[in-house]
Parts: sequence; structure tokens; C-alpha cells
Amino acid sequence: MADIIAASPLRDEAKDNVAARIQRNGLLARENPSRHKLLVVTDGSAAVSKSVATALGVPLPETADALTGDDPCCYRLAPNRWLVCFEKAYGLGERLLRVSSGMAAAVNDVSDGYVSIHLSGKLAYDLLVRGCEQDLHRRAFGQGRFAATEIAAIDVLIHAASEPDSYELVVDRSLAMDLWMWLKDRSADLSA
Repeated sequence: MADIIAASPLRDEAKDNVAARIQRNGLLARENPSRHKLLVVTDGSAAVSKSVATALGVPLPETADALTGDDPCCYRLAPNRWLVCFEKAYGLGERLLRVSSGMAAAVNDVSDGYVSIHLSGKLAYDLLVRGCEQDLHRRAFGQGRFAATEIAAIDVLIHAASEPDSYELVVDRSLAMDLWMWLKDRSADLSA
């Protein structure tokens, strides 16, 4: 059987071996294809949660709209269910698998199921509010918070990144091109 190699759904938007990007009017949207994603599910016991948090190097968020860390970044999707996104945390997946072995926990690599898009610039907020009813202003939606919401009727996880005027969007790969085209179309008429 031939090997199956996942390709980004935004590959047709990439130029010169550089990931897909939109750059205009002081706004930058870029795909982050090196962002890995793991789904972690536990039985909710304190011992399992502590072991997983120790392997991650960041505490597991406990409230519905909280996230912890930067790399790795851990979203609480539901009770006892987290999405862990990372780039540089070498060996994190293996470490989590080792720690969860024999415990009531599951770790699944879902990297190919989602696309990460980093949106930054002074107009990032203005662009997002055109399609999102969530209050994304920093006073209400600061660092350490995320929302499972919709942008232009597309389900997306969004959080305020650590840099000012920056957001990280995580979208199902089947909807990534729709979101990308919306960002591209709506950013065209933004003025700096």
C-alpha cells in the first residue's frame, strides 16, 4: 500500500515553498503548518491529570474558556478533554504517550485534522469582528482566554496570542479554505 502524506488544504495558496499567507494594509495572516495538535482525554482523576500536566510542563486549564501555556498551548475543550498545540516541544507526544500508558487517558495526534492560522497586525481585531460575534477586545478577551466560536459561520477556536494585536485561529481542515478565503476577501477592503 502506498504511503499517504497529508498536505495542507491551503497548499494552493502557498508561494515559493512558503506557507500560505495574506499580507496587506498592515495585516498578516499566515498558516502555521508546523503547529502540531494532540487531543488528550482523561478520566478526570487528579492523579492522571497531574501526570499529564507534568508531561506537558504546563497546568491543564480547568475552566471552559481558559488555556495555558504558549508552546505547548493547552485548550480545555470539555471536562477532561484538551487540545494541545505545539511547535518546539520536542518529544511531547511520546512523553504524553509514555505517561498515559496504563492510565485512564488517551492521546491522539490530530495535527492533520486541523489548520492553525496566525493573524496579526493593527487591523487583526477589525477583520475578526466583521465575522465574529464574540467580544474579542483585549479588555474582555485577553491573553490566557480562548473561545470556541464562529467566524463567518465557520467553527473556529480562537485565542489572543502573546504578542499584541495577534490571534491564533484553529479550524477543522475541511473548513480551512473557507475561512482562508473569507480572511482574504474581507481583508482586501480594510484600510490602515
